[in-house]
Amino acid sequence: MGTVTYKKQPGIHQTRGAVPLAGTKHLYTVKSVLWPEDVTGTISSLLIPRSLHVCCGHSPLGDVRVDFDPEVKPDIVVDAAKLPFDDASFETVLCDPPYNGVFQWNHDLLCELSRVASKRIIFQHWFIPADPEGRWKKWHKFELRELYVWQPRTYFGRGQLISVFDAVDTFDPPTKFSTGKPNNVESLRAARAAAQLVTDAVDSDPDQSHE
Repeated sequence: MGTVTYKKQPGIHQTRGAVPLAGTKHLYTVKSVLWPEDVTGTISSLLIPRSLHVCCGHSPLGDVRVDFDPEVKPDIVVDAAKLPFDDASFETVLCDPPYNGVFQWNHDLLCELSRVASKRIIFQHWFIPADPEGRWKKWHKFELRELYVWQPRTYFGRGQLISVFDAVDTFDPPTKFSTGKPNNVESLRAARAAAQLVTDAVDSDPDQSHE
């Protein structure tokens, strides 16, 4: 059986894989790009210029790259939950965030992504930030359009989700859903079912190791 390590993710490696829980804080940094080349290529093809990459790490994607870690040489060092940009100032906002136990920061981050995006949000993580109707949790102007699933040998070996949310011309208040796109609900259910199959397959594989 392979030895489990997280040397490219020092914040996790330091705790030997113990994921920080509610109320904890940790400095999450990475030493290299964690996405395989084909994943990077897919995400690149989804970007609508002008694009902003939030929590960019070492990834070169994005017309403007921002991160809190100056070691990755972002264009601007920022707190992702307090972006220094005007509303709708980028056509695409891409983010693969270091979700942790600081719940308010997590919520503020999602709000900021939809505030500065005008056409598209690309969110890379192990969950989909959408409500049951496929709308972006923090602003229903954005609806889930596409979902890509890939299985890495890092991030605990779990399936990773690239969710693509596009702005719609008209949208209802958060208390009501009547955009005339009922297939969106079925697409979201199918996507979540596919993601669960990937997770179940990884969890049942005893030989899964991490680079």
